Amino acid sequence: MSVTKTLKIIIAVGALMLAINLVMDSSKTGLNLVNTALKVFRPYDVTTNIAFGNERWQTLDVYKPSIKSRSSTSPVIVFVYGGGWSWGDKSLNHFAADAFTSRGYTVVIPDYIKYPDGKFPQFIEDVAMSIAWVQENITSFDGDPQNLYLVGHSAGAHTVALLGADKHYLNNVGVKYSNIKGIAGIAGPYNFTPKKPAYIDTFGKENFEIMKVSSHIDGSEPPMLLLHADGDTVVGKFNQTTLAETINAKGGIVETIDYDDDITHVSILLKLHPWFAGKVDVAADIDNFFNKID
Repeated sequence: MSVTKTLKIIIAVGALMLAINLVMDSSKTGLNLVNTALKVFRPYDVTTNIAFGNERWQTLDVYKPSIKSRSSTSPVIVFVYGGGWSWGDKSLNHFAADAFTSRGYTVVIPDYIKYPDGKFPQFIEDVAMSIAWVQENITSFDGDPQNLYLVGHSAGAHTVALLGADKHYLNNVGVKYSNIKGIAGIAGPYNFTPKKPAYIDTFGKENFEIMKVSSHIDGSEPPMLLLHADGDTVVGKFNQTTLAETINAKGGIVETIDYDDDITHVSILLKLHPWFAGKVDVAADIDNFFNKID
């Protein structure tokens, strides 16, 4: 069997497993297949399991750009994966890193505490700590600590948007807010009110307002790009609409992209990578936005 045919089979099986098994964000089986193919066919420079805190889960991976940066240092993307705040692992997101390292970014993917071991706002605080580590250490990986971007999918999109809007998380760990140049949220539940018992327990009823990104918008947050797909049956479009309208009303900078109803909560994530992008290239849309606001 040829290498090309083997690659196509791996990709197809991985995509199928994602579609079948995904409940909130991404199937471990499917993503393992996709990332295994990447390791074989698209080698990358990654340093894994770097501690950014004292807890066992507080580690991150750093991917160096696969193309030469426009300067001696590269812009940095901190990518926060989803998983309903209860599932996920940085090791399953090589494909997301590859989508951006191939565009000249240094990419950092942190792990964070999950429910039921942790509850709101502990996972937000973990990601804030990882960004503080990036600010202090990313020059060792030729990244520019004054040129940081945040990208997240689903629960991760909620996290990066909340970090951009509620400034106290980054202020508490010494991150210079001015270093965050832009934020991209992919299919984020920015303004939902928990209904399921697990989500109610994850956030706590007393936190239902402060967990909503729109509650903190004052117009001074970094420019945001909010991406959503009409075929997403997991996260309601009102999350994107409400946040965008609030930012506009406060005089902030926001853009939205709405993909067609053949794009789902799963495929919008996969379409970060050129193997799955086709006519809808999510990473290209994010890169274009970041370059425009640079």
